[in-house]
Amino acid sequence: MSNFGRVFLGVALLAGAASSANAQQVTDWTGFYASVFAGYALDPQQAGSSSTTIPPTPSGGYVISGVSSGANTRIDGVFGGVGAGYNYQVNQFVLGVDGAVHIGGLSKGTSSLEQYTAYDAVDTASIRIASNLKVNVDWYSTFAGTLGVAFDEGWLVSVKGGLAVANVSSSATANLDFATTNPAFPGGVPFAPGSTSNSASSSQLVMGPTIGLGVAKKLSQNVSVGVEYAYVGLPTVNAPQPVLILGAGGGSTPVDMGFHTLKGSLKYHF
Repeated sequence: MSNFGRVFLGVALLAGAASSANAQQVTDWTGFYASVFAGYALDPQQAGSSSTTIPPTPSGGYVISGVSSGANTRIDGVFGGVGAGYNYQVNQFVLGVDGAVHIGGLSKGTSSLEQYTAYDAVDTASIRIASNLKVNVDWYSTFAGTLGVAFDEGWLVSVKGGLAVANVSSSATANLDFATTNPAFPGGVPFAPGSTSNSASSSQLVMGPTIGLGVAKKLSQNVSVGVEYAYVGLPTVNAPQPVLILGAGGGSTPVDMGFHTLKGSLKYHF
């Protein structure tokens, strides 16, 4: 089921639950509130790694062998933040607006390593190319409308939908090391022995939808606790890659930045 499908299902459940809550005495949720919260975020994409080995292969009078490997990580970390909002209750229905700022160690990235060796009966040469890319969600804010149903004993079940705004930064590095026992071996290599490195970075403001479901309970007239699931649909960003040597490299890498969250909150109602 899609994220939007889950929310539509949540709305249907709220409508059904409202009929049973109508005849019950329910808690009044009308008013302003402030909140603190902590939670966990997880990327829907999977982390993984791969490796390819090139067996000794004759080429142009010498033999080439090597290995190429790569890995990618996913958003998988904790965050915290503060929020505020306002609810207005009509019978058992609770309409509201909510805003929150989230900060945490939310990042993902990729890395690759290529190592090749060329040799003949006299000379040997080796090339090593390593690259790394890390993309961070420095912070993100959500602005959403909410629709809930209040039940007796201080319970509130709600759905929400709105906009997420985030600052996303990236940093990338690339390093090349070339060594040979003979500057003329192997022929056709367009750079001299030694090391070359470069980097690239970016910072950009992005926006996307957010949708979610939540359950809250009032512990007293002024204090409530809650648990909420939300999907934060930040868009794909293009992270710049460094130019390594002779124009090689450069360009950008698309990185999908959407993620799921689960958070617990403590709210004070004024």
